[in-house]
Amino acid sequence: MDDHFPPDEDVLELPESLREDLHTRRGGVLPPGPGITGRAEGKVAPGETVDPGAADVLAKLIEEHRDHIERVLSARTSRPALVGHARAYLAGEDDPAGAGAILMAVDRVRTGKYDTARIFTDGWIAARGPAFAACAFAEKSAVAYSLNDLRPLPADATPNLQPWSLRRVRGLLAFCGEDEYERAVERLAAHRRTRVMRLIVSYLVPTRHDWVDECCAEPPADDRYGEGKYRDLLWASLGTPRQLELLGGWRLEESDFGPFSFGLRATMADGVGPAIAPVLVDAWDRLKVYKLWREGLVELISLLPSDEAFELLLERYEREHARKHMLAAMERFPVRAVRVLSKVAASGSPSAFLAAGLLHAHLKAHPELSGPPPSPRLPEAPAERVPEVLTGPGKAPRLPAYADPDALPQVLLKGGGEALPADATRRLIALAKKPHEGLEAVRDACDRRSLADLGWALFLHGDAWALTALGRLGDDRTARDLAELVPGWADRGTRARAVKALDAIAGIGTAEARARLDDLARTSPHDAIKKAARERAAELARPIRATKGENA
Repeated sequence: MDDHFPPDEDVLELPESLREDLHTRRGGVLPPGPGITGRAEGKVAPGETVDPGAADVLAKLIEEHRDHIERVLSARTSRPALVGHARAYLAGEDDPAGAGAILMAVDRVRTGKYDTARIFTDGWIAARGPAFAACAFAEKSAVAYSLNDLRPLPADATPNLQPWSLRRVRGLLAFCGEDEYERAVERLAAHRRTRVMRLIVSYLVPTRHDWVDECCAEPPADDRYGEGKYRDLLWASLGTPRQLELLGGWRLEESDFGPFSFGLRATMADGVGPAIAPVLVDAWDRLKVYKLWREGLVELISLLPSDEAFELLLERYEREHARKHMLAAMERFPVRAVRVLSKVAASGSPSAFLAAGLLHAHLKAHPELSGPPPSPRLPEAPAERVPEVLTGPGKAPRLPAYADPDALPQVLLKGGGEALPADATRRLIALAKKPHEGLEAVRDACDRRSLADLGWALFLHGDAWALTALGRLGDDRTARDLAELVPGWADRGTRARAVKALDAIAGIGTAEARARLDDLARTSPHDAIKKAARERAAELARPIRATKGENA
């Protein structure tokens, strides 16, 4: 934990929108009270108890299916050991293996009735407590899903899980008394024979970090119809940064994002803490996350109370949703914002210009905060040295707040020593928004590297026009930097943006820009990108515009 900033900057606070689908853990973030739909999905509120009458409801359901149960138990192919457990449970003995077997038999004959597992869950808890229910669900995972007999699940088969019932048992264990919880942990130790049973037990009592460690050493594969069905169990069990190391190359995949996994990422953050940031950012970088869930992922990264998470978000500021949540993170963690932005602004990294601009605005909005001394700036050039197109009469155009010239790199005139005045910089930004014949005179009069730096700083703020403007302000380094971004944009499904980047590279118009387009035309795995890059490279095969005085 960091200890050099206010305590509230070291606390993970999840809004209700992210707590809503949390897989509750003992000692973790509290969820809001679930509604009707939430209860059907296994969500539990603090202090919730099971209706004592649930035991009678379960007894009635078992009696209704007694004939079918007897046929299954008497089947020639039923395994005697399982039959013995089942009969012991029916006779009133404390036998979780038998309880799991009877649930499987009834659930199989009631196919299409979605309340079976819930009736068993609450009935077991009402009659014998959550520790028994937890053990019964672990044992059920070792029973084959069969209508006609009771057999152990083959080693290479996937169990029939009831994720909402598991979630309910986990929630009730999270809020039960200490004695009951310790009893559950003690009993579950005897129900971890198979890999899947170990996953289920770890999910139900994730405070046993040593058990979760074992599961991390053999994580489920990314197989939608096989092991992928219980990847969620392991993700929701994680509780220490060390477990991320044990997972090695195991990471979030597209199969981990679905309609019933809204709360999984928040659960991971609740368990692991800020160290989960690289895992979430890796998914953001690699995967085509459905738009409905993408903003929640970005928001969660912005909530993580660590310098690492803050900087990772800053590096992706130009992406969809990032600016909104980066600005919110700066207000949530004002001291951290000064520290990280100051470091990045002085680093010379691709995000340095952005960090300097955000830091300027942040300190202006929070004069009570102490920041580094401002970098020295060159004197403004007299009007006669400024290109005429930038010295027009009247008020300078209104621009977004981030386009404050004091927060942007200065544009230097050729020869060094002087920079464009603030009003001239504002007019330049307005001109760069769309093609303008006067820009050629600006390029001739100004240092191209500083023009490109201005364009890149604007682009990093994420507005669409600034990407296009790079084609009018950029240089060879801009072409290279943009070309590096194109593959990731295309992979994540933002191909329209990738094509606009190709337009900007073509707009730079130099031999280096053409070389970047040729490279993308050869190497991109996306046909649309290949075709667009090839077309723009062909256009540049005509006269190449030399970049006068460029500092590539």
